[in-house]
Amino acid sequence: MPTLPEILNQLQFITQEAAMLGLFLTAGVIVVGRDWRLLIMALLVQYILIGLVLSRLVRPDIAILKIMIGAFICPILFLSARQVSFNPSLISLLSKERRRFTPATGYVFRLLAVLLMVLIAITLSQTFVLPGPTPNMTVAVYWLILAGLTILILTEDPLKTGIGLLTVLTGFDLLYTPLERSLLITGLWGSINLLIALGLSYLIVAKGAGPEEEQ
Repeated sequence: MPTLPEILNQLQFITQEAAMLGLFLTAGVIVVGRDWRLLIMALLVQYILIGLVLSRLVRPDIAILKIMIGAFICPILFLSARQVSFNPSLISLLSKERRRFTPATGYVFRLLAVLLMVLIAITLSQTFVLPGPTPNMTVAVYWLILAGLTILILTEDPLKTGIGLLTVLTGFDLLYTPLERSLLITGLWGSINLLIALGLSYLIVAKGAGPEEEQ
């Protein structure tokens, strides 16, 4: 079975432009999508693409560590969301909440929000050039941050809100990692992300707990 460094090396055929496009697509799916499985899968792909982009800019072990952090975070969220999704007492409650928020944040509204955020990201990348990243990376940094903030604004669901927060942090990660290439700092930043994921996991289960469990 190939190791993670070998897999990352085999993925080097993916160009930086293709990886950036993948980041746009994954964040767009997170903004528009509703299915929790799809959201977590998009987040995992996002971490892999970030590691692939950074592997061309920093030491391979740092890029691999970024992917490993995502590989720990996504299962934590998956197990929490899966526990809630199999709670029969929540089916009617979740359905009511979805109907409540669908008129204001339907697919068309969220798709228009994605297009607007893309235009804003492109405009900001040309107006306020960030230090370090290439022009394509600058657009991706702005896009990830804006997409994450859009999710935080449009949803009250703890899982999707948490994924939006992690997307914002991923944008900062893409900006900061090429500037600060210390493995210690990378480890500390990863620990913070893991703690955030654990906190989100608690919120997902706590909000998803039925009346009997809360008592």
